[in-house]
Amino acid sequence: MASERRYCADRARAYDYDRYFASVLAPPEVRAGLNALYAFNLEIASTRERVSEAAIGEMRLQWWRDAIGEIYAGRAPAHAVAIELARAIELRELPRDAFERMIDARSLDLGDAPPEDLSAVEGYAAATAGELAALAFRVCESAPPPSAVAQAGTAWGLAGLLRAAPHHAAEARVPRDAPSETGVRPEDLASVGPLRSAGPAAAPMARRTRELLQASRGELRRIGRAARPAFCYLGAAALYLERLRKSGDDPFAAGLEPSRLVRQLVVVRAGFTGRV
Repeated sequence: MASERRYCADRARAYDYDRYFASVLAPPEVRAGLNALYAFNLEIASTRERVSEAAIGEMRLQWWRDAIGEIYAGRAPAHAVAIELARAIELRELPRDAFERMIDARSLDLGDAPPEDLSAVEGYAAATAGELAALAFRVCESAPPPSAVAQAGTAWGLAGLLRAAPHHAAEARVPRDAPSETGVRPEDLASVGPLRSAGPAAAPMARRTRELLQASRGELRRIGRAARPAFCYLGAAALYLERLRKSGDDPFAAGLEPSRLVRQLVVVRAGFTGRV
């Protein structure tokens, strides 16, 4: 048990630090369940970067579909993340369909076609970061989450896509409807790197992200302290989004990323107050 827990915690700390740091505010058993979720998310989220062909990526995702099936059948595969995830699933009675939706959404990462529109991007964020936040709440509370938790998680996912915009733009993975809304073509983003006009291209997603986060805040503040580690990392996203707004919603602008210390401070504040 100790080695699997340490492995999941190490993965989360190395590659998903804000969520990991939020989990530190939870009791040890809850923290272990949260880190198991985050390590699982890293396993499926990194599929595109780990494979050279889409077919191999699909095989990797299918392995995790099968692993989830085996976990719910009572026989977890001999994999550190699967073993620790099985403990969290059994302890908190986590719903199987949430994991399946997360895996299915990651299949979209394997193609090169850009999403059709902002609605498609939001659906992807809801099926990945939104589902993850809802599962994290269940780990903390052993109860279904209020809708604001998944909504806020979706905002985190969209903020993450904005933060990664230079990388995704280099691959031309921006919504197909960007030209009609902004006059910026996907191939422009791919060919010239940081643009003077990147703000107009990113503004619709930035506005929608702020809307989702703002809409969730009232309900999040009413959630008790025990469940706050499931979402208090959103304080870091709120800070990024405010800096992005001041830049004219240009994700290529300098100085958007808060330091780790500043992110830690806003996460701790959100953990104690529920304000993100």
